[in-house]
Amino acid sequence: MLRLIHNQTITNGVLFDDLDDQLPNKEVHRLGSTANPKAYERDGYANKPKQPCYVPYSQANVGFPTIPGYINLNQTTKVTFSAGKGKIYKFSSAPGSPKLISVVSLTASQIVKPVITAAAHGSPVVITGTTFLSVQPDITTVTFAQGTGASAPSPATFTAAQITTAGGSVSGTTISIPSTAFTTAPVVNNTVFVQANEQNSNTFTMT
Repeated sequence: MLRLIHNQTITNGVLFDDLDDQLPNKEVHRLGSTANPKAYERDGYANKPKQPCYVPYSQANVGFPTIPGYINLNQTTKVTFSAGKGKIYKFSSAPGSPKLISVVSLTASQIVKPVITAAAHGSPVVITGTTFLSVQPDITTVTFAQGTGASAPSPATFTAAQITTAGGSVSGTTISIPSTAFTTAPVVNNTVFVQANEQNSNTFTMT
């Protein structure tokens, strides 16, 4: 899978017109000799949805205005061709061309919904689970709330960068936040959730 990320060197979105013919979903895909340029397997037929081909300037349309726009693409024949010598290559790597996008390789498992399996107050606060790391340009955040605890944690939200600056750590399975990062540290029965790759985890009651 490839992620195309807008470099925000221009204010417009970036269209990749060599990924799809821009026509409505097909009922069938064309078959034939590989020497026939119209014989490629198309997205958008049967149970294969059409892939995006427009990289927006930011993710404001889905509620994340501070995150540069991006799209995720399965590496179909057309996408592979474009990355090799088509528009993806031209806008990311071709000598002398404007670098409108950056290209990152990823797997579907890297961007699944995060899950918290344990969260304990103390020094440090430790949260364990899965898929806590965000693939750039997404950012990981941790949000606390009072729940049925005796007090409300403050600050309530930390980014991954703020956690590491405070001396903590963020990995795919563990988040550790020193109690000194808080004005009011978490206590038993506070709640916490993690946002990674624009998806919220389950809300977990702390022990």
